[in-house]
Amino acid sequence: MDAKFLRGKSCGDYLAKGKFVEKNDHIILVDGENSGEVFTVPCGGYMGSTFKQLWVSDAVSLEYVLHFIAFHKDLLRNSKKGAAIPHLNKEIFYSLIIGVPPVDEQKRIVEKINSLLKRL
Repeated sequence: MDAKFLRGKSCGDYLAKGKFVEKNDHIILVDGENSGEVFTVPCGGYMGSTFKQLWVSDAVSLEYVLHFIAFHKDLLRNSKKGAAIPHLNKEIFYSLIIGVPPVDEQKRIVEKINSLLKRL
């Protein structure tokens, strides 16, 4: 799977090796112009080498983390490293501080964000 496939703009390539990801896993683009973009995997398959799999602890709501990353999307895109092929600045990504309230509060925050996004 590459970014074009995940955006629905290509059929993808057939591979038999690499890092296998399951349907509904979340992966982040770490190389290229759109590094920092997060995708939900639509079907099981091998992800492209320009991706890393996101792993989120059970103590944190995945949707809460995805909204946090989306909030920092511009920072991640505008702070890439490398001239020829820009890469996600991992130092900035790993230094982002995310407040982790209790899971019920995280869910309430996600519900509020989702309701506000529907209004936009």
